[in-house]
Amino acid sequence: MKTPLWRRWRVEADTGSGADPRRIWLSNCFLIIIALTSLAYALVNIFHFEAIPLAVVELGIFVILVLALVDMRVNRNIERSAWVTVLSCGGLSAFFYWYVKADVSAAVWTVFFAIINFFLLGTRKGLPVYLVFFAAILSMTVAYRDDWPALASGAALTNILGAMMAFGAAAYYQERFREAAHDRIEALANQDSLTGISNRRHFLQRFERVRQALCLLGGQYSLVLIDIDHFKSVNDTHGHAVGDQVIIAVTRRILSAVRAQDLVARLGGEEFCVLLRDCEGSDARRRAEGLRRVVGAEPVAVGSQSVLVTISAGVADGNPRSRGFNEMFADADRWLYVAKARGRDRVVGQSPP
Repeated sequence: MKTPLWRRWRVEADTGSGADPRRIWLSNCFLIIIALTSLAYALVNIFHFEAIPLAVVELGIFVILVLALVDMRVNRNIERSAWVTVLSCGGLSAFFYWYVKADVSAAVWTVFFAIINFFLLGTRKGLPVYLVFFAAILSMTVAYRDDWPALASGAALTNILGAMMAFGAAAYYQERFREAAHDRIEALANQDSLTGISNRRHFLQRFERVRQALCLLGGQYSLVLIDIDHFKSVNDTHGHAVGDQVIIAVTRRILSAVRAQDLVARLGGEEFCVLLRDCEGSDARRRAEGLRRVVGAEPVAVGSQSVLVTISAGVADGNPRSRGFNEMFADADRWLYVAKARGRDRVVGQSPP
């Protein structure tokens, strides 16, 4: 049975880089504030200005934002809720600009949209959306310049478009700097300092997202636990600096042999972990065997020294609906112990029935 598009969108959004909890909280606040603002303006336009068409649009936006808020609280899909909010606010701003014929109050909404757009969508997705919005406002301005009294003055035209460009640029660069700072913090928190791959904390987060995706979309996974053989003797014989270079070399060889959808992490010391998505049984052991061959294919050259490196691996299969990381790790660790007991430099996993 084919997975519906809306469900795939939900899963892909939830299994990406991960939503920042602070950003989710701020997005909730944005949704609530904008929804209440739309409702307040709708009531004012109904009972004070009797601007029924505008009030109907604002009430529609209010309903859409409430639904988006409920959706985000239930599914925690910040991306879908962000798109709903941005498109709703953009549509309302453009409609309001046309409805009041570019009156000075329209400039407030067009400027406010820049802040909402870049905060919720970020710079990569928000920039093309804002350019389309700016083009729509510019098109209406040019088309109705001779018909709308507010545009009769060149000053009004300059103020509206100038404010959109200035505030749009300010919102874009502010969000760009925030994204760069957030990326640096995320890298420090999630990356292993020596190898640059995921650390244990980040791997557990990514593992859980993959598990949720497989539970929704279907599929199996396998966990490969890897240990560098006799690594203590490497440190004792060649020194810790050489040992670090061996770990880096092993990391590069593992990364060169896995697929794009597989997850690799250094759990600590000489221990690595690989999550094989949509893979189980003999296929998982075959891929783990490929990792073993790649790592041990040739010695690791560190300056004038040459270090022969091999690995042992334990492979555990699992159904994501019933087996999480702890169960998979316990099984993989047990098979890794068996691999070491049998002489190391080998892959051991449960044999098929």
